[in-house]
Amino acid sequence: MVKYDQFAFYISQYSIMDFSSKYTLSRHTKAVNVLAVSMHGALLLTGGNDSRIVVWSLVSGEMIQEIFTPAAGYISAITWMDVDDRGETTFAFGASDGNIQVYERSNDALFGFQSTIMSHSGAVESLAWDPVHRRLASAAGGRPHLWNLTQDKSLETIIISQPDKQPYIARTVHFYDNGASLLVSFLESGEIFCYSIEPWDLKWCKKVQGRIGNAVLEGNFLLVSNLKDGVDKYTVPTLQRVQSYSHVILRNVPLQISVARQAGLVFVGGDDGFARVFDYSTGIYRGQLAHGNQGDQIIPVTSHEGRSGCTVVTGSCFNGHSSVKVWEEGEMTSMEDDASPPSRFAGTSPTFQLVRFAIICVFVNIAMHALYSGTLSDFSLLLYDSAVNGI
Repeated sequence: MVKYDQFAFYISQYSIMDFSSKYTLSRHTKAVNVLAVSMHGALLLTGGNDSRIVVWSLVSGEMIQEIFTPAAGYISAITWMDVDDRGETTFAFGASDGNIQVYERSNDALFGFQSTIMSHSGAVESLAWDPVHRRLASAAGGRPHLWNLTQDKSLETIIISQPDKQPYIARTVHFYDNGASLLVSFLESGEIFCYSIEPWDLKWCKKVQGRIGNAVLEGNFLLVSNLKDGVDKYTVPTLQRVQSYSHVILRNVPLQISVARQAGLVFVGGDDGFARVFDYSTGIYRGQLAHGNQGDQIIPVTSHEGRSGCTVVTGSCFNGHSSVKVWEEGEMTSMEDDASPPSRFAGTSPTFQLVRFAIICVFVNIAMHALYSGTLSDFSLLLYDSAVNGI
């Protein structure tokens, strides 16, 4: 029988998976936890277990600045704070000590420390920025928190009726409804709380199907890594599941998700050396971005769409050889040559390749039907294997 990963490779050949590895960025000595691309796609922030935040140029691939904060512990959350149209002047990060720090770009193009605030008693799980109202939201310790960014770039607590602390991990926060509402997700319970901000009040609380390892808000859709069999897409506010992006999960880790709507793609971190790519509308698997070795955790992933196309960034979480890779739209050779099986389709026309793929799909359908009906014979297995390997 043809192996699953080999068959997935054949399927990816018929998709528009044309990302190539542009840069490999090496500086972090421990796991990379968070990534953030600036508004215009020129700068990248990376943070990891080595207490480092590194600022990179996505134009040249060079390291611009390194910020080392050993007292803060590991870097657990990061976000750009677009206070003007430049969008590359200010950012905030949260760490395992519960603090949030704000940095601003100075005239010499480097970022300088502006303020810090003790926000939570535990690690900051998530940060979100609302450019409309200049608010920052954070999540940790079972509850969210809201902050105003003042003119001197310090964080000022917004006085709200503090929500009850939940006995679960507050996993993510997202501004919703043009900044008028805040969505808070909880890992173990799978609950989503929606609060109105002015006035502060609980609007609704609903549950998704399963737990919430990570989540990303895209318009009126919330994509959730369910820690079981992939990613589910829900409408907001009904939380009706409308799409799934299924994949195998080998380790119970919170894989990150990124959406590129113009490209029509969903990127999901992985636990076996690569990140996965799915079609946003159909949920079909489109291919993979081979970042590391088998068994490596490629948890963080982010993307940015600009005039030159879609840029994807992935990070590895293996202490000792952690790295960040930047991918850009390019030739089909983007699939790692040393990790790909020999192509059986070289030199054939696209039409002939599609015919072959259609035949494979027919035999796969027949084999799966026979398997579920309990009548799959040795002859069926032999026929299927011959059809796949002989075409």
